[in-house]
Formats: sequence, C-alpha cells, structure tokens
Amino acid sequence: MYKKVILLFCTFFLPIRKTSLGNSPYDLKSSPKCLVADQVKLNFDLLTDNEKEMSFYIKEHKHEVINMSAVEFAEQTLSSKSSVSRLAQKLGFRGFAEMKYAIAQEMKQVATEPTDLISGLKDVINETFLYSEQVNFYPLLDKIKNARGLFIYATGFTQNNYSKEFANSLFLSGRTNFLISGETNFEIISQTLNSEDMVIITSLSGNTPAIKNTIKYLNMSKVPICSVTAFGKSFLSTHSKFQLYYEVSDVPAQGGSHRISMIGLNIILSIFAYKYREFILFDE
Repeated sequence: MYKKVILLFCTFFLPIRKTSLGNSPYDLKSSPKCLVADQVKLNFDLLTDNEKEMSFYIKEHKHEVINMSAVEFAEQTLSSKSSVSRLAQKLGFRGFAEMKYAIAQEMKQVATEPTDLISGLKDVINETFLYSEQVNFYPLLDKIKNARGLFIYATGFTQNNYSKEFANSLFLSGRTNFLISGETNFEIISQTLNSEDMVIITSLSGNTPAIKNTIKYLNMSKVPICSVTAFGKSFLSTHSKFQLYYEVSDVPAQGGSHRISMIGLNIILSIFAYKYREFILFDE
C-alpha cells in the first residue's frame, strides 16, 4: 500500500527532466534552436525599458556575460540582482545561471552550425524597418531642415562610408551638409557651433573615448546631437537630443572567426534620408 502511494507521488509530483542540450544540469524550456535571442523576441513587448537594455547588453557581450555572476552582470547594466532574476524568469529561465547556460549553448551553435547569411540579412532588414516604423522622425527632420549648419561625423571607416552616402542623399534633397573627417577637425569645428546648428554622429558602440570631450563641449554649447548607434545604452546616445539605432550581426569569416556586419547602419541611414526627402516634398 505504501509503495503504491510513493509510486503515485513520484509519478504525479516529481518533474521529469528532459533536455536536448546534452548533459545539461538545467531543464530549459527552449530547444537548442530557440534559446535566449528567440525568447527576447517572443517576450520583447513584456519587458521593461531596463530589461530591454539588459537584453541588448547580452546580445552585444555574450562572451563576457557567460563568465559573470548575477551581481557582476547587474553592476555592468546598472541594474539590481533582483532585476536580473526577473529578466531571466520572463525569458523562461529559473534564474541567471540557467540563462547563462542557454547563452553558452547558443554560442556553440553559432560556432558549429552552418549560417544562412541571406536569411540573416533579411532579418536585419526587416527588424530595421519594424524599428523605423515606431520612430517619430518629425522633430528630427524639422530640426535638420531649419538648422543653420548640418555637420556629420563618423567614428570609423565603415561608418564613414555609409555616412558619405547619407550626406550625398541629403544634399540631393537640398540640405547642405558637411562631412567632418578626423577627430581633431571634429573638435575644432565643434568650437564654432551653437544651438542653431546640428550634428549627426554615426558610431558602432557609441563609446569612442577620443570624442567624449567634444560631445560634452557640444552639450555645453547646447548644440543638438543626433546619435546613430547600435542598439543599447551608450555615452553618445545618453548625451544626444535625438537617437536612432540599428541592428548589428555576426558574419562568419575564415578560420572560424566572426566579423561584425554594420549593414543595419546603411539601412537606417537610407530610411532616414528618404524620410527627409518625403518631409521636404510632401509634408511642408
């Protein structure tokens, strides 16, 4: 009799732990092909702004995150340990440790599974357009139109190439602008600007050390800045009046390494330029 009761208790109340992740100590709700990144997308609308920032940090710093404790991760994202725990639970994990394990598994898959590059490109394009549909461009476009001088600065080689195309598109729409080359030139020109001018800065991380003082000087002079950076909180975005963001993605390279693709920057700048042309032609 007692044996039957114990058997029934084990059958109905003890969880059966199955996993397709090998010898995992965790019972993840996600399959290997639906881990942290997919959980973020599925639950994005349910996340608070702070939780979204933590998700962006995970996306950009996976290698660091899997070696962090919950307290260290909280410090890096300016959050609390309880906030980290709540994020993990919203994404379907029991805690930060289980979420870290899922991130590690996700990274292994990226390293070992063939990558559909065209599908990845399509995702970046679609996600950028979805994001742009949520942005109120009007105040930014109006400021560009009425600015005394419009100055564009890029923090890197790729950013500069895309910024040249953007500057040319604005010029074709009748908006004179100046593409600044070099940190020293940027610093010197910034000292001549005032609140009637505008500066657009394209960057990857938004944390380029060499231009931080120049950005502070622009803030002191009340020069409006529009930052265009990869998703996530950064020094540049927090010191800008206007912010635009874009997706970055990993592209496999020879030798098993990966490179960052910034095609998302080109897409958001193209949307930005077309929005300005529409504004000039049809919205005035």
